[in-house]
Amino acid sequence: MTDTAPPDPPPPPDPPPRPSPDLAPSAAPAPARREGAWRPTATLVGVGVLLAAVLLLAWWTKARCLGDRGWEAGEQYLRWCYTDIYPLWFAERLSDGATPYLDHPVEYPVLIGAQMWLVAGLVRAFVFDRGLWPLAFFHITALLTVPVWALTVERLARLGTPTARLLWVVAAPTLVAYAFMNWDAVAVLLLVLAVDLHRRERDTLAGVAAGLGAAVKLFPAFLVPVVVVARLAQGRGRDAARHLGAAAAAWLAVNVPVYLAAPDNWAEFWRLNRRRPADWDSLWYLAEQLRGSRFDLAALNLWSAVLFVAGAAAIVAVGRRRLAADEQWRLVLPVLCWFLLTSKVYSPQFSLWLLPLLALALPRAAPFAAFVVADLFVFVTRFPFLGGAAGFAPAPGYGVFAFGVAARAVVLAWVIAETLAVRPPALTAPTPRAGGRTWPLPARADAG
Repeated sequence: MTDTAPPDPPPPPDPPPRPSPDLAPSAAPAPARREGAWRPTATLVGVGVLLAAVLLLAWWTKARCLGDRGWEAGEQYLRWCYTDIYPLWFAERLSDGATPYLDHPVEYPVLIGAQMWLVAGLVRAFVFDRGLWPLAFFHITALLTVPVWALTVERLARLGTPTARLLWVVAAPTLVAYAFMNWDAVAVLLLVLAVDLHRRERDTLAGVAAGLGAAVKLFPAFLVPVVVVARLAQGRGRDAARHLGAAAAAWLAVNVPVYLAAPDNWAEFWRLNRRRPADWDSLWYLAEQLRGSRFDLAALNLWSAVLFVAGAAAIVAVGRRRLAADEQWRLVLPVLCWFLLTSKVYSPQFSLWLLPLLALALPRAAPFAAFVVADLFVFVTRFPFLGGAAGFAPAPGYGVFAFGVAARAVVLAWVIAETLAVRPPALTAPTPRAGGRTWPLPARADAG
């Protein structure tokens, strides 16, 4: 029997790491962030402060021309301070005490008429100088719009939008230019809420939010067919039906009473949009200028609708192949861009519709930056051009304005292609928590 050498002893354990000289002896490493924890308060507070500053600037850009109780010498165009809110106090006969729809036909959907009626009531109740009523109507409308934008940004944060992308929305010149141009803010909030609810598997409530949004402005309704197609692809026909039914029920709930009370006045919105020619900001108007004549209105209505429906169907068909069913809500962005390209109307504030969707669904920042620049160019040239059309000077010719319209259209096409071809940005997925509620995971630090 041969002897064998004993095995080598095990190496001594590594010494404990020495504390960093930069830390006090009592300092301990920060606890790991708990999965599902909310975004740091300081970050949201900072974003909120910036939003408040931006909205204050947005208000000032409009209010600075109203200090003398009205516009003079075309300043609303030449000084870029136009807003629809101030003149519609008179145009919608709110100045005469008219109730929207019941006493006067209104050119907007029902929930915008409701906002007008609410603010007009506040003006009459709390502003005792009748001469200040038109200005108070603008200022109170703007004041009530501020929390709507704040809730929109808060909801984007709860969706898990990275901080850098929250700043896309909050710091965008588009928000400064159009935040108080019209009544689009509530519709933007309801679309974001509908997306959030859909991502949390609450499709019925998502349908309610989309339906109510469509009673403010049409565009939140574009989410509904996207969700229906996605749920059908997952074999969840009941959820698809609930979403569609909830959206229809919500829209009908606020429209039917007004229709029954004043059917002709309720229909003014639909009549106006049928009779409306190509808007200055649309590609159709640019085509009319190039051809030297107007399109037949019936043909314009038909072809703009056909092109939109066909293009939207193609976008959804392509997107279904590239995105998982639970990510197909992102297709609302390219569908909405296509709508703006094919519609005969592109009112300036329609660009607000895109801001949260760009933050949520656009893969990269470059198209967003290009859109902001092109849209700002349109804003800067549009209103002096309209001032010139009304006889005020100085004013650029249509060619300068048309260049901006065409450039923005190219960028919108780029956004469509980018959204369909490039991997979408990472958002924090909802995760279950106690009580059945869901909250997002922390956002990636490098996203955006």
